[in-house]
Amino acid sequence: MPEEQPTLDSALSGRQRAVEHDRGPLLAVGAPGTGKTELLARRLAHLATAGTRPERVLTIASSRTTAARLRSRCEALVPGSFEELWVGSWDAIGERLLREYPEEAGLDPFFDVLGRAERLAMMLDRLERLPLRRHEIRGNPAGLLARLLARIDDLKAERVGPTTLAERAEAASAEDEASREALRREQEFAELYATHDRILAETGSLDRGDVFLALDCLLVERPDVRRAIGERWRYLMVDELEEASPAQLAVVESLAADNPNQVFVAETGHDEALGWFAERFPEAERVELEERFRDPQLSFWSCANERAQAQATARAVEHLVAGGTAPEEICVLVADPAQGGGAVAAAMEERGIPFHLFGPSALFQRPEVRDAIAWLRVLADPDDSSAAARALTRPPVELRSGDLARLTTIARRRKQDMVAACEAALDSPQFQPEARERIGSFLRLYAGAAAVMEERRADVFVRRLIEQVGLRRQRLFAAQPEVAERLLGLSRLAELATAWTRREPHGSTRGFVRYLSAVAEAGAEAEEAEEPPAPGAVRGMAVAAVKGLGFDHVFVLGLEEEGDWERLGWPARNGLVLSRVERGPAGEAARPSRYYEQALAKAETEGAAEEIHEEELFGPAEGLHATYRQLREQVLEASWRAGRELSEPRLDTAIDVNRAIARYLELLKLAALAQRPGEETTADAIDAVNGLLRQVATPEQQAELDASALDAYLLDSEREQGRRLELVAAREEPSLAAFLPRRGDGRLSLSASDLSLYLTCPLKYKFARVFGIPQEPTINQRFGILFHNVLERFHKEPPENESEGLRLLNRLFEQGWRRTGFRDSDDELQFRDRAKEALRLYWENERLAEGEPVWLEKKFDFKVGDHHVRGRVDRVDRLPDGDYELIDYKTGERKSEEDLDDDLQLALYRMAAREAWGIEASTGSYYYVLDGDKVAAPTKPDDAERVERTVLQVGEGILGQDFEPRPSPKVCSWCDYRLICPAAEA
Repeated sequence: MPEEQPTLDSALSGRQRAVEHDRGPLLAVGAPGTGKTELLARRLAHLATAGTRPERVLTIASSRTTAARLRSRCEALVPGSFEELWVGSWDAIGERLLREYPEEAGLDPFFDVLGRAERLAMMLDRLERLPLRRHEIRGNPAGLLARLLARIDDLKAERVGPTTLAERAEAASAEDEASREALRREQEFAELYATHDRILAETGSLDRGDVFLALDCLLVERPDVRRAIGERWRYLMVDELEEASPAQLAVVESLAADNPNQVFVAETGHDEALGWFAERFPEAERVELEERFRDPQLSFWSCANERAQAQATARAVEHLVAGGTAPEEICVLVADPAQGGGAVAAAMEERGIPFHLFGPSALFQRPEVRDAIAWLRVLADPDDSSAAARALTRPPVELRSGDLARLTTIARRRKQDMVAACEAALDSPQFQPEARERIGSFLRLYAGAAAVMEERRADVFVRRLIEQVGLRRQRLFAAQPEVAERLLGLSRLAELATAWTRREPHGSTRGFVRYLSAVAEAGAEAEEAEEPPAPGAVRGMAVAAVKGLGFDHVFVLGLEEEGDWERLGWPARNGLVLSRVERGPAGEAARPSRYYEQALAKAETEGAAEEIHEEELFGPAEGLHATYRQLREQVLEASWRAGRELSEPRLDTAIDVNRAIARYLELLKLAALAQRPGEETTADAIDAVNGLLRQVATPEQQAELDASALDAYLLDSEREQGRRLELVAAREEPSLAAFLPRRGDGRLSLSASDLSLYLTCPLKYKFARVFGIPQEPTINQRFGILFHNVLERFHKEPPENESEGLRLLNRLFEQGWRRTGFRDSDDELQFRDRAKEALRLYWENERLAEGEPVWLEKKFDFKVGDHHVRGRVDRVDRLPDGDYELIDYKTGERKSEEDLDDDLQLALYRMAAREAWGIEASTGSYYYVLDGDKVAAPTKPDDAERVERTVLQVGEGILGQDFEPRPSPKVCSWCDYRLICPAAEA
């Protein structure tokens, strides 16, 4: 339903004055939903009707999305024909003006304007030039540089350059060493800021902030240019004045000198923007817009968890669409689409609702784009095991889980990359003919692409790869409504390659892959990645991006987090849902945000109440239609695969054909169950339908139906969370029982790190422990291993006297540093500096320590139930009273005793000391060596019971092959398996 537009007849006289305003500056102020943007469109139409050519009016909006909406309204309202409408965002208008006067501005006429993603790739290629000695890189330069570039952008928006920043740091005073170090780091950042600008200048490039700084200088220093622009546009209009940065306002101020006819609109409550206008134009007219043109019905949701929230949203959207609301008139808002969009996308897909997620990293969350990136990464680096695993297990290869586990075993044992392991697997009797055929198809695709990778430009290669691997062809026969979305994602990836090639004409495809990986890893948005709204799809976006837009229905999710929710405005015309969750990703209680509490309290005075939404486990009553839609796509893909094999018969062609027919029969079963009349139970209905299917199915097809888990899925309406549609998808997969980590007696083998890993994310445990996908150790892991080895050697061969202690520690460290392969990058030298100080603190503490190390790297192995628990303790000290202290070295972030209240690892170690060594150790401590601090974990009477309960719980989950992902921002952002994890997709 289109938004009710204000009319001159029904609106207040203030609105009329603003629309008909002719001379001098004017400010229109109003709350969200009062038609401020519409006012500008009507003013342009009024000026055109009065005789002003539309191209003589310059209209600036805060974003490309808002500008597109404003342009659309202007085109609908402006009568007659015209040459051009000058309606655009700040970025578009600023760049266009600068390109018309490049020589006057002292710029290369062919300058490039680079976004944050392009600059990130450029800085990573020149990392050795960047001063980062005092900034903690921690093995993640892309993440650090993304944050630093964001700060540079903010400073340029505030018109603060590197020289000013350095002068501020120089003039500041510090009272302690920490403050002095912070000032030194600020001075280094100012130097990095200047280096960043020099690199851009060397390449003839600008960033977005430079555009307005250069344009302001041009307008101030060249009055002739300013006059020419003033004569060109008789009228100036600015939408959402409160969103303009100081650098952009400076441009407006310069333009105002030669163009006094201006109309600004701003939102009520933004004192800084209103103050700027009052200071610059003290005699100007101000109009208050009070009539609101949006009055949506307000609802409040309290959801059990994120999954429940996503399900409730998808269910409500399905009802709206069924009732006639166009999908593109529905919007779902989250604080961060990269973190909160995945659950919503999954819930929408379960119901077959087309959903388009916008945001900096949305493109790289799409499954088809991640498939293409996986192929690019493994072609650029065969050692990239995660990329190889995804390429092998996704279409068109679709290797089974058990065969992937066999492949990773070969790779680990032979110390080969995954591609070499595939070649070895062709001759291995461990693999069935079907698996060898799939591996062979992967190798043929890989060899064909690798042969031309170095010969072709990145854009040509990416397009060819998409076609050769069949990523686009697979999607052409899918039945879901979002097929066009998936094809569009692949096209956008190819466009990124084209834009990169244009900027780097001599760059290689490997260079493009490095750029793509860095951009995806840091979550930066490539300039070429921005896309128009997808027709026929529900929109998902960040709350910060919705300002100025309007939809029939809006769902705002995640209001348990504090944020700048006031910027939300009033984006809905008919219905606005404010939603929060009661439990976070780890099950912790979550309080509603202040914004939510205040809105609910106000609504409760008018009779509103919270709706409660629990998670649905998708039993038969709720899930038949969703399962039907899910299976429908699989049937078409299976039929396409079987048809391909009919034209090129293989050993397993008959198997795949029978499997495709069985899937189609299951689709018929679901259709019959969904449409069954009367009160017949699901169990009775399944039996009846199965009886009919047996009359038409061949013995081979019936065997496939009998092996399917579909019936159990439909009947098991109260199974545990997480088994929903994955049970259907996994029906063809063999058991992974043979690959679970076991001891010689067949019992499951677990360690403290295994328990922690599984409790953190069962799927990550599957990737790391069951599949054993090889991963290169990170710099943090390498440093931790080095420090452990140094301390072990030190205590095994202690110094003869105290004067030699620190020297021995440093000597051992230097030897290990060289042998471990550390060099002299800023990242590595930061670790070295911290290690030197840590060794000094360690020796000082050891000199005064009362305990005496009696065991180092002490191993243990004992049984809990039917499981083995194994591991080793870094150090065991005997205390003066005869007791023992178990010590575990940590090189990570220090935790307090309160943080360790429910610690499992040291409780397990104390149990191991009793069971495996026959001693009682009353104390367990973490030694945070980089801080020189030892923190004892609290000891509780029920520790042994808690350890036993956890081991049995984890063991049961592993043996039951329950490997559901548990996504959370804190865990997922550092996970090595993001590329192959389905929870990271949208």
